[in-house]
Amino acid sequence: MRPHISVVAAKQVIKQYYSQPASYSYYVGCSTGGRQGLKSAQEFPDDFDGILAGSSASDFNHLSDWTSRFLLITGFGSDARALSKDQWVYVHEEVLAQCDEPLDGVADGILEDPTICEFNAAALQCGTSSDSRCLTQTQVQTVNDVYSELYDQSGNLLYPSLSLGAELVASQQGLFTGSVIGNAANFISNAVYNDSNWDPRSLSQETFTRADETDVLHGNISSWNGDLSAFRRAGGKLMMYHGMADPNIAGENSQRYYLHVAKTMGASDEQLDDFFRFYRISGNGHCSSGGEGAWEFGQIAAARNGKFSAVQQLVDWTEQGIAPDTITGTKFHNDDPSQGVAFERSHCRFPYRTTYKGNGLDPNVTTSWTCEKINNWQECGPGALPRLC
Repeated sequence: MRPHISVVAAKQVIKQYYSQPASYSYYVGCSTGGRQGLKSAQEFPDDFDGILAGSSASDFNHLSDWTSRFLLITGFGSDARALSKDQWVYVHEEVLAQCDEPLDGVADGILEDPTICEFNAAALQCGTSSDSRCLTQTQVQTVNDVYSELYDQSGNLLYPSLSLGAELVASQQGLFTGSVIGNAANFISNAVYNDSNWDPRSLSQETFTRADETDVLHGNISSWNGDLSAFRRAGGKLMMYHGMADPNIAGENSQRYYLHVAKTMGASDEQLDDFFRFYRISGNGHCSSGGEGAWEFGQIAAARNGKFSAVQQLVDWTEQGIAPDTITGTKFHNDDPSQGVAFERSHCRFPYRTTYKGNGLDPNVTTSWTCEKINNWQECGPGALPRLC
């Protein structure tokens, strides 16, 4: 609601000062800002002509449940379930060994599409592995649980799993060290229970239910309305992206929202393409926090090499009808533009998968990759990869 009030006021000021209304209005935001961008499209479709929403914290209630749940999975302190930071490095190395080059054809430390990785955590177990960092059977179960989805007591999916490949940064940020990320804990204690002394160790199905029940009291903070028909009628354009190595908000959740919109509106991907496009950014962490992939594409501020800009693509789509099939990103050596470009990669719009052409082509140039359609992109139930409904 507050962004909407600000928009209304800003438009009035602009009209008063310039004696004419603004020609176009745009929104750019990531994380909570990405969620606010989606909420604008959902509830205030006339506010913006174009919206760039990244790593959106949508379905916020369940995101908070999901983030808090890791505390119960990994245990506290010297709990037998807990892994050390060195062991999480080992887990990450094994994820890459199983799902990097074997699946996308390039050994670059990037899972081009982590949703198709069927990770076998048993390979990490002592007796199977000779590595000194090997895991006990209990710790192997911890790893499996970390990569599991969140369900309610009736078996309905509440939130998808952590993206494979995001575990290293997640562990470094403390997500698996017996603590709860502040935003999640604060939301549950203050907004759900109104109890600043709430103990995260008491997280339960009752918490999930209450979080749903209180959503309306907080202005539908979940921002999960799948009906964007009013935004479409208003002529709006929505570009949504998510880093597929995001340790804070599961990248698969944005894919889940895309499916939710398609189902709610009864629309095919071709029909959604007219006004709503979603891009999966491989090897990108949270928003503009970095990663192993080509993660800089002018998503928040001007691109540091001035070459690629998602914001400019949004403007071109909105004002000239040039719809972007891909977002092209840059990876600098050591993330430092002064050290030059390491590689560039074009990230396909969903439901297309960025695919290496092979045949010895240089994977560091964009022309060595193509976009292949995912034919079963609407499958989301039991047995689907990823499980999104």
